[in-house]
This record gives sequence, C-alpha cells and structure tokens, in this order.
Amino acid sequence: MTMNLTLMILTLMLLAHPGAAEDKDTSLMKSAAIGNGGAGPTEKTLYQDSIQSTKESIARETLDAFYHDALDYYHDGRNEEALQLLDKIYSIDPHYEDVAHLRDLIRRRVQASQAETTLSTVREWMKKGEKAEAAGLRVLAISYWKQALSIDPHYAPAQRKIDESNRLLAKKEFETGYLHYHRGEMEDALDSWSNAIALDPSYKQRGLLLLMSKVELQMRRNQIARLAAQGFEQYQQGLFESALESYQELTKLEPRHEEARRMTAKIKIQIGQTAFKAAQAALAGRAYPEAIEQSNKAMQYGYEVARSSAIKVEAEHAIQRAKLPKPKKIKKEPPVAVSTATALAPPTPAAPAQPANPEEAMEHYRQGMAAIRKKDFHLAVDELDAASKLDPSNERIYMARERARQEWNAANASRTTP
Repeated sequence: MTMNLTLMILTLMLLAHPGAAEDKDTSLMKSAAIGNGGAGPTEKTLYQDSIQSTKESIARETLDAFYHDALDYYHDGRNEEALQLLDKIYSIDPHYEDVAHLRDLIRRRVQASQAETTLSTVREWMKKGEKAEAAGLRVLAISYWKQALSIDPHYAPAQRKIDESNRLLAKKEFETGYLHYHRGEMEDALDSWSNAIALDPSYKQRGLLLLMSKVELQMRRNQIARLAAQGFEQYQQGLFESALESYQELTKLEPRHEEARRMTAKIKIQIGQTAFKAAQAALAGRAYPEAIEQSNKAMQYGYEVARSSAIKVEAEHAIQRAKLPKPKKIKKEPPVAVSTATALAPPTPAAPAQPANPEEAMEHYRQGMAAIRKKDFHLAVDELDAASKLDPSNERIYMARERARQEWNAANASRTTP
C-alpha cells in the first residue's frame, strides 16, 4: 500500500513537473532496491513498468474528469469555464478525445454571441438616430450614428447615414455662402463655403476653391487699403501709437508695402523722441519714476538708447539716495504656449445631451469662429467642443467644429511631414 501511494504521488508530480519525473523514478527504484538487498534487472523493469502504468492511469482519470466537467459547462452555456478546462486538457494531450474540435466550437459560439450583442447595441443607436432625423434634429442624429460606429467601426449603414447627412448639410451651407457673397458679406461667405468643404470634400473639385481664393484676395486688398487709410488718419490726429499698430498690422499682411514700412520707422522715431525729451524733463524735475518710465519707452523704440539708459541709471541712483521706493515694474505674463506636438484625436462619442445653454453655446461658437479666422485651430476646437456640449443639436456649431478639427489635423500633419 505504501509503495502504491508513493507511485501515485510521483505520478501527480509528473503532471505538474514532467521534467523532474525521470529523476524521481530513478530515486524510487534505487530506494526499493536497497530495501530488498539489491534487485536484478528483471525486478527493476517491473518497478519501472508499474510506475509508468500508474502514471498513465492517473493522468487518464484526471483528463476524463476535466473533460466531463467541461462538457457539463458547455451544455449549461458556461462557455468561459468550459474553455479553461479544455485548454488544460489540450496543453497535456492535444489529441485527447475531440478536445480540439470542442474548443473551436465553443470559441465560435462565444464570438457569435459577442457579435450578436454588439449588433443589437449598434441597432439601438441607429434607431435613436433615425428618430432624431425624423424630428429634424440632423446633428443629433449624426451623433447617435457616430456612437454606433464607435462600437463597430465597420458598420457600413451608420457611415452611409453620416455621409448622407453631411452632404445635405454641405449643400445647404454652399447655398448659404452664395447668399452672403451676393450681399457683399465676403467673410461670412468664406465661412459657409469652408464648412461645406469640410463636410463634403467633393466641393473642392467643383471650382469652389478657385472662387474662395478670388474672394480672399479681394478681401486682403480691401483690408490693406482700410489699414493704410486708418493709419494715416490716426497719424494726422496725433494718435501715434494707434497709427503704429495699424501700420504694423498692415506690414504683416503686405511685408513689402512701402508706405507702411516708411511710416512705421517715422512713427517709432517720433514716439521715441517724445519719450526721450519727457525723460529729460522728468529727471530735471526730480520726477524719477517718470524719468525711468519714459527712458524705458525711448529705448523700446530705439531712440538715443545710450543717453536714455544713462537717464534711467541716474534716476535709479537718485531714488536709492533718497531712499524712495522703486517704481513697481509691471510683470508681463508670458503668452500661453499652445502645444502642437500631438494632433487632436477625435474622442469616442458619448450619448449626446439635450441643449443645456444655447446662449452660452453661441458665445463659445463666436470665440471658436474668431479662432478659426486667426488660424488658431487648437483654441477653435476647444471652444467649439464646449459649444457642442451645451447645444448638441446646433447645425452651425457642428459644421464649424468639423471644419476646425480638419484644419487642426491638417496643420499637425504638415508639421510632422519631413
């Protein structure tokens, strides 16, 4: 009995650690041989055959138990538990009974069940979209269909509905752009046409880009003329700093504009000269903080830098001698850096909410549109995302947001392309 128990333990160890089985069998046979005062070759062979037979018997019983439990789980619909047992059997003996076939069968059943559940969920979102579409809430319908696509990216009916709705919105926006164009509202026309292209890129091949380029060129010329007239008028009124801003803005649009370059240099000299004289007068009148401020201004515009710096130093020393508090320097906050290292990845769409605050949404929309015109697409996406959360059914917000996202992605793609 002791010998049989030892053999069973060894067999179980073989199942857990098959690499160590031969060494343990050898040790057992040696121990048995010593106990019997030595054994001949025939006895050793009998011991070895007995151990091997016991191993195979226990292994078979274990596999049988696993297999019958797996069948029970399979018939009860407990597929995951059945697969775990079948995987164990397969790892020990891949040819045991029909374990390979049964594993494949259960896996197909699990996949089919998951696919059916997924399809059911997708169809629910599709129905919500169709109801929203029937109620005239096209943008809300698109958000539901996008939710269906987020569950199954290959579900063609959802993509077709989105594309169809986008084409209808693009056509409407294209026609709106022409209305603005004939009224002379060029900036609004460009916005509408840009929205149309974002929703339906086929408008690029219909001559719309050429028309937009002509409108943009005319707007640029008009803006240049307006800034030139504005700057001259401000200069005539003695508003030198305002005139300088107008001419500098004009130079950004047209760097080779001769009048803008000439007037910019002239106004800087005049402002710097006025500041230098004011600094001299303030120093003479012992108005030291004013002297420092005006000398800084003169240096800012590049006028008499060395002499302006000397006035500033003298005023600072005078303040120290008089033990007067130094003027507080206005600390300029550094501009917020906008990261361009990663493109906006479109987030997974969630169930859209009902309009929360249309007025606040429109304020975010206006900020987003202003950012688009300044080509700050990162800010535009943030503002229009906020607007969409507040009013998810608004068509104008939806179209502008799609446009901003495309512009942002295109800008990032151009930066990363070598």
